[in-house]
Amino acid sequence: MLVQTMALCERIIKPTLNMKLNIWKNNSSTFEVLKFMKLLTYLQVLTLVLGTAFQQQDVTLPNISGPEQVFRELENALSTTPSNSLKAFALYSETAQRFARRGNYEEADSLFTMADALTQLETDSSKVFEMNLSRANMNKEQGKYTMALQTYMEALDFYQKSNDVNAQAWVYSYLIEFYRATLNEELCLKFIEEGEEFIAANTVGIKPRAYVLQAKSSYFLQFQESVQNLTFEERRANLEQALSIAQASQDSYLIGLNQNGLGFLLMHNNPSESDEIEAYFESAKAHMLANERFRNYTSVLQNFAMYYTRSGSPEKAVDMTFEAIELSKKNHWNSHLGDLYRLAGEVHYELGLFKESAEYLNEALGATKASMDKMHSIELGELTTTFEKVVTERKLAEQQIETGIAKQQAIDNKKALITTVIISMVFLVIAIISVILYLRLKGANGNLLSQQEITKRTNAKLSDVVEQKNTLYKELNHRVKNNLSVLSGLIYLQEDAELIESQRSLYQSLRHRIQSMALVHENLYEFDQTTNINFQRYLGHLIDSISSSFSYDNNVNINISCDNLVIDIDEAVPMAMIINELITNSFKYAFRAGTAGKIMLWSEVKDNKRTLHYKDNGPGMPKEKDPQSLGMLLVELMTKQLKGQLFYHGDNDGVYFKLEIGNKALAKASQD
Repeated sequence: MLVQTMALCERIIKPTLNMKLNIWKNNSSTFEVLKFMKLLTYLQVLTLVLGTAFQQQDVTLPNISGPEQVFRELENALSTTPSNSLKAFALYSETAQRFARRGNYEEADSLFTMADALTQLETDSSKVFEMNLSRANMNKEQGKYTMALQTYMEALDFYQKSNDVNAQAWVYSYLIEFYRATLNEELCLKFIEEGEEFIAANTVGIKPRAYVLQAKSSYFLQFQESVQNLTFEERRANLEQALSIAQASQDSYLIGLNQNGLGFLLMHNNPSESDEIEAYFESAKAHMLANERFRNYTSVLQNFAMYYTRSGSPEKAVDMTFEAIELSKKNHWNSHLGDLYRLAGEVHYELGLFKESAEYLNEALGATKASMDKMHSIELGELTTTFEKVVTERKLAEQQIETGIAKQQAIDNKKALITTVIISMVFLVIAIISVILYLRLKGANGNLLSQQEITKRTNAKLSDVVEQKNTLYKELNHRVKNNLSVLSGLIYLQEDAELIESQRSLYQSLRHRIQSMALVHENLYEFDQTTNINFQRYLGHLIDSISSSFSYDNNVNINISCDNLVIDIDEAVPMAMIINELITNSFKYAFRAGTAGKIMLWSEVKDNKRTLHYKDNGPGMPKEKDPQSLGMLLVELMTKQLKGQLFYHGDNDGVYFKLEIGNKALAKASQD
């Protein structure tokens, strides 16, 4: 390992050192000192590389305190406070909001729940709404958008009725940030315009105005590609104006936000202003730490590390990158772990550590998938909660109607009984027999009608539940497909902006893999097949998508015959990833411009086994090709996930893979 590291050091810095030493030799008589300096530089680079290799295992967060101290402070305060008191509510609420600002979301959520149980003690509704808005901001950061938006709109309505103009301006800034987070550019711009009109028509304090202006500047910064009518100078002027009013309001957190935005803008549009960029990021870091805004601090670290990496100083980005990763992992900020791992991959690539770079890019893919799965789980949970709320309200209304009917029926029965008793005084025996027969017959008929009605309502509810379940399932697949498409588009933008060909190839491979998964969910959404995939149709879409990325696709003849292949939901994504890798390799390596390529895909189903054959007419897989490349490793992993076997029978006439997996459908039928 040491020899390899020294060789890497030699390859990275030796040309530069030799050039500098030649200059020094011609202008100095202290050549022995320079030799010592060269050795010292080698040792410094060795330390850097070794430190980089083990950075992720030995990262400390000296500037960040955990939630333990805050809990101890709360415990001390509660020890002298009655548990069911207004002071207890204030302590829970204030500490929960502090945790939410820090990014300790799990701790904040538990304390918000404790405060909810005591809200009836707080007579000032504005304090309750202040707490709920803090929770809404936390829910927005976690992807619980439905809950957050409902709170924002309720708060806006409350402050409008109470004529609190400052609070209304705060809510406008929250709504702008909300729609910016959900990438809804149209509604984001709508609330910017409404907020500016509101501020122009009312006397609003400097801090709320500063937050609305900051949110507006962030909008122009995030959507700068689509907002074509603004120049770089105009965007910079907006951010500098926002920073100026933030400084006038003496809001340290807001100052840090605007400085981070200015650093981000300059590094993408005018990176030559390095001193100013570094000053903005350093100051933003300090402001975020001073205000315990650790989630925002992580974003500043990410931008700072990205700047160093892309400006030719990746060694300065190492500590920042892994500090951001460790801080995000510690606090479960999974939504941007994928971006941080991609940044780690880019840093290692610039350092010449290509293996580590590939490993971190794989980590990025896994983190992004996990984040999206969690996001979809949250969305499905919110849909389910809304559905259950509607069902509960409907049941309550039905119970109230049934209770009213029962009361009226009891009154009618009592009147009938009194009348019957009066009449029965003459015909006592006959009346008693008549009453007994009447009550028995009425009870039997009532029970029969009641059972019939209950059965009818139950069947109707079951039908509604099944329909809702199918709708939710299709909506989930639709959202998964859309989000994967958005992710693919983002990666394409990064790929299109990348100048390094090897890096572009990495982005292209990653985008193809994501597109293959998106097509699976598109099939589930477009067809009423909740358990199986139309694999023949899926392959046609997948191959069209991949071939469009290559200029010579018109010379490739593709023959697919997989109509008898049945793939269920659990197998869809692994199969998609395998086919994607094989087809992509054929288009990359098997065919050349001006040649007639051919790809054949066919399937066999025999006994309790399904076999998928893949073949092309290229030169075959060369013997010197690394069998442990990322693509083939991914194919092997997906094959193991399918519990199948992959065989290679290719030669100089082309590659030939045979994938064998068990037949779940036949196995299930035999069990039934």
